Amino acid sequence: MKGAKLLKGTGIFINEDLTKTNAEVLASLRLKEPTRIEKAWSYGGKLFAKYKSSERYEQINFYQYHTWLSKPWPSKDNTYARKVASSDRNLLSSAQN
Repeated sequence: MKGAKLLKGTGIFINEDLTKTNAEVLASLRLKEPTRIEKAWSYGGKLFAKYKSSERYEQINFYQYHTWLSKPWPSKDNTYARKVASSDRNLLSSAQN
């Protein structure tokens, strides 16, 4: 894990083995509120998040897990990939006009 910084920008990622609960909370952090969370990651089995409104990161404590797990998943019509694709189409159509 110490050499992971050497892989930055190469497209190669090292993934930790997480418990099922930690993996679900990490996915929740990344996907359920993308307007609030800038980054979410794990290190040493602990979960961390950097909020867009803050310069600092925060460790996600176990008592916060239920809050994140109980939030609704985004609908398939409201995914990040669809938003990006939609904005790309809008850019293309405005460039053609």
